[in-house]
Amino acid sequence: MSHQLPDEYWDLLGTNGPFLHEIFHNQSQLVMQLQVTNNNLQTWMLDALDDVANVASQAALAVAQMILTNIQTPAGGQSTRNAKVADPETFDGS
Repeated sequence: MSHQLPDEYWDLLGTNGPFLHEIFHNQSQLVMQLQVTNNNLQTWMLDALDDVANVASQAALAVAQMILTNIQTPAGGQSTRNAKVADPETFDGS
């Protein structure tokens, strides 16, 4: 940033050189702080998205498990639907 500029550059600015050098130095420090903060915020945002996705999938799994455990089958364990068991040897696909 400003500290990487050669001394000749600051000498060309004359009497304002030291003053401008200090301003540029302060600004470059602020820019670096903002970049670090921005990187941290991006990391936290990605972590938060992962956390939300994990919680959503856990909630969906919990709901599915509750539904499956609360499905009641009639006495005897047989379904009330009229279903035929196919004979594997004679099953023709219809």
